[in-house]
Amino acid sequence: MKVKKYIGENTKDALMKLKEDLGPEAVILNTRTVKQKGFLGFLKKPSVEIIAASDRNYKKSTIIEKKESINHANNINNELKRLGNLVESMATQVNNGGQVFNTKLEKYRKVLVNNGVNYNIATNILKRIDEQININGKSEDEIKKIIGFNLKESLGNIEPIDIESFPKTIFFIGPTGVGKTTTLAKIAANLVIDGSYDIGLITADTYRIAAVEQLKIYSEILGLPVKVIYNSEEIYKAMAEFKAKDIILVDTAGRSHKDNFQMKEIRKLLDSVNNKEIYLVLSAVTDFVTLKSILNKYDFVEDYKIIFTKLDEVNGYGNILNTKFCIDKPLSYFTTGQDVPDDIEIADVDKVVKYLIGEN
Repeated sequence: MKVKKYIGENTKDALMKLKEDLGPEAVILNTRTVKQKGFLGFLKKPSVEIIAASDRNYKKSTIIEKKESINHANNINNELKRLGNLVESMATQVNNGGQVFNTKLEKYRKVLVNNGVNYNIATNILKRIDEQININGKSEDEIKKIIGFNLKESLGNIEPIDIESFPKTIFFIGPTGVGKTTTLAKIAANLVIDGSYDIGLITADTYRIAAVEQLKIYSEILGLPVKVIYNSEEIYKAMAEFKAKDIILVDTAGRSHKDNFQMKEIRKLLDSVNNKEIYLVLSAVTDFVTLKSILNKYDFVEDYKIIFTKLDEVNGYGNILNTKFCIDKPLSYFTTGQDVPDDIEIADVDKVVKYLIGEN
């Protein structure tokens, strides 16, 4: 095998030198443009360099190598095409407002968002559906049922008050203005109507005189005793006086969830009782950012259920789903007005789903 290098002012000049030396059957191994340095490192005019071989066996070998080189080049081209398609797909998603799922699901994202569901939460739900189920070829009714089923699973099971042993103490916690006192009164009234339980009321919401007076009025109407406590230590005395009761309902202070001292007092109250249920009362009209802040402030409570109030004041039920995506706590009751005892119901997941996908 004879391998030589030829340099010319241009390609034609280098090829002429190659053919004169090796003949027309010479195999070109490599061609490149080179820049040669001259005096003091300055560059001369570019030249063309050709490396060639004249051996017949080498020629065969070169054919194989050229095929491998072609295959390698094809692989590179395919990878470039794949990357190009990926970039094009990402650009399409941006142009489509961040669409990351089947276009058949896009209108349902708009429906969910219009009903108060956070945009990212709606996107995550529909993306999960698209990844798990092939919806191509499915009818609108089938798609709606699939979405409804997934929403129902996201909302989870409903857990109203569960009275297995006595005395059962039920705490109502939550920020100011969500309707804790009225909600407590509605539940108390329904328990009185049931007629099966001996009930006592405790209020620790002494920061608002109106709250104490409101609960006293309800207690008189319902014929129930009420104890007023001014700090977490006084609950022990109140509980001792109510030791013969079946159920004790406790209304806690409704100060801002940003009040750290008040949050500590609530923690002390909750820790003072063993056999208890805790209900975090939230308003459906609260914006999602504030709602997340409230949930974070109450994360010291390990086990609680959720009551949503003021559902009669909202256009959509999206915050119910938003909350369930933030915390894995069961829903229990919904309130839909101020009337005691009527405007309260056990949470209905089917009803929520119908509102979320625009059937109500």
